[in-house]
Amino acid sequence: MAEKAFNLTREMLDHSFAETVAPDREKLLTCIQCGTCTASCPTAYAMDYTPRQLWRLIQVGLREEVLKSNTYWLCTNCYSCTIRCPRGISLTETMAALKRLAIAQGLEKPSTIQGRVARFYRSFMDSVRRHGRLHESEFLITYFAHTNPLGLAGQGRLGFNLCRKGKISLAPSEVKKRGDIAAIFRKAQELEAGGAP
Repeated sequence: MAEKAFNLTREMLDHSFAETVAPDREKLLTCIQCGTCTASCPTAYAMDYTPRQLWRLIQVGLREEVLKSNTYWLCTNCYSCTIRCPRGISLTETMAALKRLAIAQGLEKPSTIQGRVARFYRSFMDSVRRHGRLHESEFLITYFAHTNPLGLAGQGRLGFNLCRKGKISLAPSEVKKRGDIAAIFRKAQELEAGGAP
């Protein structure tokens, strides 16, 4: 595969971008492009830019190119890259910050992988917010309704079998102290509003 060439004009570069998304900008800028993160990543094969390439794009300041990529959306949060990085860079946290930034800026489109992943997270968190824990049936219905309504019909037989065997329930099980869950969500929103990307 041929390497993509970039026009590195002043207008394209955002030198503050690394500071926006990296928990420790100085560490991210010390990336030596060794490729350990890419070699450790279980989903690198499906990414348009490997993790190593993404770090370089962030270092250079190609904000738009980074935010348009699918790389950070495919991160599974396994922490393999972070654990193995010889520089000790918080790579997994940077991937999470990129997801939050893209969602905050409304960059995910429903028909793209970015939109499906963002919808997955939203559906999951909405279910937890309402019930205090994940309600699988509601989660799947909400997710498929927003991303692929016809796909939901294809899951009907599986859902019926899971319900019949007691693996999932149509009625949500509620936690007793839902106020504590609500407090956790409020605190997370405060932290995000207070400057986290």
